[in-house]
Amino acid sequence: MVEILQLKQAREAANLTVEQIANQTSIRAAVIKDLENNSVEQCGGIAYARGHLRAIVKLINQKSAKSENINADEIVAQFEAVQVLDNRRIIEKLDENNVAEKPKEKKRMKFGTLASISVAVLSIGFIAQIAINNVSGMNENLNSAITQPSKKPAEGKTDTSITLPAGVNLVLSGVGGRSWVGLTNANGESVFNGHIGAGEVMAFNDPQIIKAVIGNAGAIALRVNGSDLGVAGADGEVVRLDFGANQKL
Repeated sequence: MVEILQLKQAREAANLTVEQIANQTSIRAAVIKDLENNSVEQCGGIAYARGHLRAIVKLINQKSAKSENINADEIVAQFEAVQVLDNRRIIEKLDENNVAEKPKEKKRMKFGTLASISVAVLSIGFIAQIAINNVSGMNENLNSAITQPSKKPAEGKTDTSITLPAGVNLVLSGVGGRSWVGLTNANGESVFNGHIGAGEVMAFNDPQIIKAVIGNAGAIALRVNGSDLGVAGADGEVVRLDFGANQKL
């Protein structure tokens, strides 16, 4: 079994140069060299790397004896295991490939830990809200996550309405697969950078605007200011969306 660390040796054993593989697979030479170094920086992420690796392995096998063929599934699995050690922020990887504009770093404090804690609290509160009242309404600003309490209706009356807070209210739901999401506010500050999986629900609030970059649009459903917009796009599609205060599409 040829491990991913030996992908370069497998290519050379097949008497193939990086340029030859690039010409026959339409994969940039820089991306191929990066993959041979166990990196996804040039191709934009592991989702794109899987397809590139399978194409490269297919070509290598065509140029090699059957006894020397390598298994594409094993190569991809080992490559993914290596990427677990890569803790770089997804939004930075997108910026390197001109997919998204890199947000400005805050000068006085970092939001990474705060955002993770806020999102976790917010998700639990949001799911509980749905189970009890069958309505959605959550708040989150840059510094806190707040669960919107339900008001007890007067005796003999039924009231399921809920008032959304001022500004833009964005709810992201994982509906299939897994997608990375990057959110920034009007000042270019990072609101959230991370993955949302199937069944996960996250909500965000900002007084002015939320700018979103979604790496797998078909896996994320949107709800903006109380309006259900459905999924963000097609499976595997990268989309950039801006949501304004009290905007309903």
